[in-house]
Amino acid sequence: MTPSTLKPVHVAFGLMALLAGMVAFWPLGIGIDYYNHLARTYIQGHLASEPALQGFYAVSFDFIPDLTMDMIIPWLSQWIGIYAAGGVTVWLALIFPPVAGLVLSKSLHGRVTWVSLLGFLTVFNANMGWGFVNYTVSSGLAVLAFALWVRMAPSWRRTVLFAPISLFLVANHALAFLLFGFLAFSWEVIGYLKQERGSLWTFVRQLAVLDFPAMLAGLVFIALSMQGAADLPQDVAPLYDLREKTGILFAATDFNNRLLALVAVLAVAGFFWTAVRQNWVSFAPNSAWLCAAFLALVIVIPSSIFGIWGLHLRFTAPLLIVAVASIAATEAFPARLKPALAGGFAVLGALSFANAGLKMSAIDSQANALKAQLVDLPKGSKVLGVYVDLSSGTAFNTHALSLAVIERDAYVPNLFTNTSFVDVAPALVDLHMPQANPVFAQDLAALAERPRVASENGYWSPAFANDWPEQWDYLLMFKTPEQDDLSELPVCAVSATPEIILYKTEPCT
Repeated sequence: MTPSTLKPVHVAFGLMALLAGMVAFWPLGIGIDYYNHLARTYIQGHLASEPALQGFYAVSFDFIPDLTMDMIIPWLSQWIGIYAAGGVTVWLALIFPPVAGLVLSKSLHGRVTWVSLLGFLTVFNANMGWGFVNYTVSSGLAVLAFALWVRMAPSWRRTVLFAPISLFLVANHALAFLLFGFLAFSWEVIGYLKQERGSLWTFVRQLAVLDFPAMLAGLVFIALSMQGAADLPQDVAPLYDLREKTGILFAATDFNNRLLALVAVLAVAGFFWTAVRQNWVSFAPNSAWLCAAFLALVIVIPSSIFGIWGLHLRFTAPLLIVAVASIAATEAFPARLKPALAGGFAVLGALSFANAGLKMSAIDSQANALKAQLVDLPKGSKVLGVYVDLSSGTAFNTHALSLAVIERDAYVPNLFTNTSFVDVAPALVDLHMPQANPVFAQDLAALAERPRVASENGYWSPAFANDWPEQWDYLLMFKTPEQDDLSELPVCAVSATPEIILYKTEPCT
């Protein structure tokens, strides 16, 4: 293939294949929340055949707007295994958003532009760093839906088509549905302001008769899901935290490397600013105002609401994807600069992927070290996670314990039962807290003396670690090589590495 025949879609396919290889090499290289969601889908797929799981967990229906992995992994894992099935969803999370940007470029310009490939700089972002796989897949679906929306004029045909699409989006993730709804509504308002939607009365009638019914199923689903929102922990973060909001400056490109993220953001922003001012690029009709509205949303959205943390991270990568999809090179673009700019962004992309490879390799190695420790854990044990601090590694976070569910059909206290069809058995409600704060080693002696506290809401108890010697079978301690063990407590070490120690909650004999 010569440079003259190379097209943006060819580069995109190559990058998608590269990402598939990275996930195949390091299937557990996406840490934090991902392990918790993966364990939950494992329960859904194996509950009927595993007696130990049946003693701990149950399936209960509810309106849950966060089900991407739940819709894929339980059945796919029966064919290819739980970790491979999880890897498929991670790959979809990596490719869907930038590919959706290419589709949006096609909708706006009639072709896939080279500039829209810059969306691949957002593949490894803060959402993936936190393991928000459900949302990241769904954000790509939201941009894909918007790319289809702009192709269609207001009509009953569009309304009928998007009624099930809106329901599908909200079932995958409520924030993705809201992202799509914001883009679609903003697009229609901009069209009206540009005198493309008729008179005010005609436009209001369009919103009420055509556009609102297209979103109605999704809105009803969200309303039904909000019935359980009162049970969510509400103190996870302030409503609007300025320190956290600074994360939006880097979130689109930050995969555990703030310096590289800063370079990438400055490079894209610098190119964007210069190219627009010099008329080297032009916006598709109405898309400049759309990007401005999207930027305003990113700035004003709160950091946390209804117990959902991380809102300040969610929309920066989609904003960049929509922005680069909205512009195309003009005839004024200096031909001599094109090779240099293409080479510069290719180097930046290579650095981003290389950084991600290093991070994924390290996280996957930590997760496999934990899996090796879990071999000594009897199946069906109740396991409490213990931490010295949370700086020993990205994989050894408060959700790492969830791998014990997959490996040994264990019970752990902090599974995300509030965002799935999985619930805990009634006898274990007092030992459950889906967004639990970590239990630190220095607090174990005091917690051992505190009595068990019954759940007040019937779902979980913040005192899940009280009286742990009687309530839990094992402690799984994550530490740094310099820290001491738990030799002062009546526990027995079963196995150990420099960073992980498995204890039985009784003295050694």
